[in-house]
Amino acid sequence: MRFSSCLASIVWCALVVASAQAQDPFQVARERQLGPEEKPKAKDDPTKSKDSAKTKDSAKTKDEPEFVRKTDEEWRKILTRDQYWVTRQKGTEPAFSGKYATGHFRGTFYCVGCGSALFSSRHKIDSGTGWPSFWQPVGQKAVVFQADNSALEARVEVECRRCGAHLGHVFGDGPPPTGQRYCINSIALTLKAPDGAAATSAPARATAKTKTKARAKAKTSKSSTTKTSPAPTPDEGKTPEKP
Repeated sequence: MRFSSCLASIVWCALVVASAQAQDPFQVARERQLGPEEKPKAKDDPTKSKDSAKTKDSAKTKDEPEFVRKTDEEWRKILTRDQYWVTRQKGTEPAFSGKYATGHFRGTFYCVGCGSALFSSRHKIDSGTGWPSFWQPVGQKAVVFQADNSALEARVEVECRRCGAHLGHVFGDGPPPTGQRYCINSIALTLKAPDGAAATSAPARATAKTKTKARAKAKTSKSSTTKTSPAPTPDEGKTPEKP
């Protein structure tokens, strides 16, 4: 009798221990605190947020058409008379007449016709030709090139890849690392500055005028003492190169 009661006690203890090992007491306590339907929140995965941002950017890119094609009548309604003449009829604005010809800028230059990104202000150079110049576009697919034999000298025309707008010409006398100079009409561009930043700084034209006045004053004072006239500059009388 005593042996059977001891055996039953041992079996009961073994069953209690086995059930306790199979169940996590801390998990039971958490479930009691949170309730049967509530569960602990999972930690935010930073990779998921990056993937969602990439998905949004790709969706925006897909919404924009790869090419923009319009009739002449439609372009006339969108563009001003001068913009239409330059971008659609391959015209050239007068030297130093464009608002981006001289000066320092911050941001990206977009096509005035379709809004496609073309050039960055970081790649702008002061060529002194009278038209805004860049040593490279924002990307290889931003522009396309066409042979231009309309002038006495054969040139390479630069067009917006997306809408075919005439932008200007590219020459092989640019600075390193490309050695190219994209001579572009200001009227074919529109500048968008970074968020919270000014698009332009003090125009370089005002600085150039100040320097010219200072040089003229220095030459006048020098000629009054030495009684000699200054030599003409080698660029005098030259016609500026068209973009």
